Parts: sequence; C-alpha cells; structure tokens
Amino acid sequence: MDPLLAVLRVVHIVGAIFWAGGVLFVTHFLEPAVRDSGPDGAKVMQALQRRRSADVMLVVALLTLVSGFSLYFRSFGRVHPGPGPSGPEIWLGIGGLLALVAFVIELIVTRPSAARAAAVEAELAQAPAGRREALAADVARLRRRMRLAGRSVVGLLTLTMLCMAVGRYT
Repeated sequence: MDPLLAVLRVVHIVGAIFWAGGVLFVTHFLEPAVRDSGPDGAKVMQALQRRRSADVMLVVALLTLVSGFSLYFRSFGRVHPGPGPSGPEIWLGIGGLLALVAFVIELIVTRPSAARAAAVEAELAQAPAGRREALAADVARLRRRMRLAGRSVVGLLTLTMLCMAVGRYT
C-alpha cells in the first residue's frame, strides 16, 4: 500500500470521528448543560476558550476536509473513460460537499457568534444594571444562532457519514 494513501486515510477517518463526535457532543450535551447552569455555564465556556477548543476543532475539520478531498482526487481525479461518474464518485462527492458546507457554517456562523457571545458576556459582568437586560438578550440571540448552526452542522455531518458509508459499497 502507498504510505501517503495510508496516512491520508488515517488522518481522514480519525479527523472525521473527532470532528463529528465533537460537534455532536457540544450540540446535544455540552451546550444544553451550560445553558441550564446559568451564569456558571459561562465559566465552562471561558475555560474551553482558554484551551482553544474551537481552534483545535477548526484545524481538525480542515485536515479532515483536505485529506478527504485528496483521497477523492487520488481515486477519481481523472478523465472518465465511460459515460459518466460511478456510484462511489457520486456518493463520496456529495458527502464531501456536505462536509464542506458544514465547515463553512462553522467558520462563518458558529465561530463569530461564539466570539461575540463571549465578548458580550464579559461586558455583561461589569455592565451597569440598566444595560444588563439588553446585553443578556444579545447573548441569548447569539446562543440561539449557535444552537441552530450546531444542529445544522450535526445534520450535514450525519448525511456526510451516510454518503461515505453508502459510497464505499456502491
């Protein structure tokens, strides 16, 4: 077996497990628990930010995408001798595009919303009483946006995994 192919597969599979599992855990377990914890939940989110968990997840997602697209083009990046793409090309291609959309949602919706929510929460702690209600409403709006984006990403990554599973055997 080609060593580069083996490395790409390991990076892709382990990265996909980490990315999808992390998003699923955060969306369905951590975020609701933090929300239910009230003001103490903000401390947990700040601790995660200090550990740069969002940056790690972004790098893992990017490595998963790059390795996946590299695997795809190593296998199918050629001129088709026949009438059109094969079943695996279609299913794996759709899965790759769904994962790319999930990544873009995380990049342009989830990350900026999380950063803004953290900044507003820090401001909320020292805000005068008259301003706290507006800031709390802003945090709640940003959290709802993040929750919707997270659920969208979970759905897209679930469809991605189904496409990959089906594509392997078509």
